[in-house]
Amino acid sequence: MATESIPESMYMLNSGSSQVERDRLNVQHHLFNEIMQGHLLPPHIIAELDAASTPPKILEMATGSAVWLTEVAKTLPADAELVGLDYDTSRFPPPSSLPPNLKLGKGDMYEPFPDDLLGKFDVVHVRMILFGVKEGRGLEVARNLLTLLKPGGYLVWVETGPGK
Repeated sequence: MATESIPESMYMLNSGSSQVERDRLNVQHHLFNEIMQGHLLPPHIIAELDAASTPPKILEMATGSAVWLTEVAKTLPADAELVGLDYDTSRFPPPSSLPPNLKLGKGDMYEPFPDDLLGKFDVVHVRMILFGVKEGRGLEVARNLLTLLKPGGYLVWVETGPGK
C-alpha cells in the first residue's frame, strides 16, 4: 500500500494526509461558524453585496478545503464569482463537488497575483493565516491581498487566539 506524501508546510496546523487535513479544516470551519454566530461575512458587507448592481466577486486566500467558499456560495446569487487560492492544492475537494461558480487554483500570498485578479474582488477573505505567515512578512502579505480588491472592497481577515 502506497502512502501519501505530505508536502512540506509553513503552516503549523498542517499535519496528516490530504483527507485528514480536509477533515480538520472542515471541523475548524464549523467551530469558527459557531464563534461568528453563523455569519460567514459581517452583516454590513452582506447588505452591501445584496444592494450592488453587479454580481459579487469574492476571493479566499489560503482556502484549504474550500469549505468557507462552498458555504458562502449557498448564500449568494448563482452568478456570483467565487475564487479560492492556496499554495497547497492537495486539500482541494474534487471539482465535481463544487458549485459551478467556484473556481480553485494555486496562489502564493507572498508573490504578486496575476494581473487578471488585480482590483477585481468585492471581498477578499483569509482565515487563520497568522499560523503560516513568515516572521516579518505580514505587511507584505496584507499589501498583496489588498491588490486584489476593487476600490471600496473589503479585506475580511479572521484570526483567533487564547481568550483572557
